[in-house]
Amino acid sequence: MIVSSPAAIARILAGGLLMGIANIIPGVSGGTMILAMGLYEMFVESVAEITRMRIRPRHLLFLGLLGISAVAAILAMVGPINYGLTHHQHIMFALFIGLTLGGVPLIWKQMRPVSATGYAGAATGFIGMVLITFALSELDLPASAIFLFAGGVIGAAAMVLPGISGSYLLLALGLYFPVTNGLDAFKVALNAGDIEAARGPALGVLLPVGLGVLVGIAGLSNLLKAALARFHQPTMGCLLGLLLGSIFFLNPFKEPGHKDPFTSAAPATPLNIALVAGCIVLGFALTYFVSRLGGEEERTD
Repeated sequence: MIVSSPAAIARILAGGLLMGIANIIPGVSGGTMILAMGLYEMFVESVAEITRMRIRPRHLLFLGLLGISAVAAILAMVGPINYGLTHHQHIMFALFIGLTLGGVPLIWKQMRPVSATGYAGAATGFIGMVLITFALSELDLPASAIFLFAGGVIGAAAMVLPGISGSYLLLALGLYFPVTNGLDAFKVALNAGDIEAARGPALGVLLPVGLGVLVGIAGLSNLLKAALARFHQPTMGCLLGLLLGSIFFLNPFKEPGHKDPFTSAAPATPLNIALVAGCIVLGFALTYFVSRLGGEEERTD
């Protein structure tokens, strides 16, 4: 990818926005969004190379644009998304089903001609994602620094492994609201210019979570870089399966679990069904359109 072209920069910034928003929605993966945007292999390569101290300007520029856009989206949207999940979960889930599915055509095109190993990888990824959805533990972990750090490592999976929702894992472990409330408190304190008030959530929540995310991303990116280089077809197939399996959780009319942010299921009325269908189409169109910016992703091997 030529990062210096205006279309590619717009694509990276859009991918960062979607990645940041996805990372704070339970059931949605930030990795899914950058995979859908055609930025995945560049992301994995850039992180892996920098963690090995092989620093190149294009990697720094790519990660800088992506990171700034993602952080801005997280700080701007954490409050509204918490509200949307609490009061309009059917619309939020439908939108992100569409955003996720919008990347399927691009990924499928990158895999062609699809071999038997590609199909096997896709089936493995899909089944694995569904099993993970059912196998999540129901532990309530205390929001201490060590568990927040561990939560950050787990959350890194949402940025590196498409279909693995770090926010959903944090929700299942009882750490989702401590993290998002800390983010929201930090943003409110900054907007008010109260540095002292911002220090508490920054040191108590954001620092341990951020360190965990960095450790998790560095480790997983190097593993995935090797897998994509040596076994590109089955690895991409597995990632596609993870992406498709990730929508298994996103039932717009699901009954809430005891840790879900919403307290009641949306009724499946004709109006709500129409809204859900419209949001799925809108999300699909948005991801598909933006994924075309800057052309197709180049192979990194």
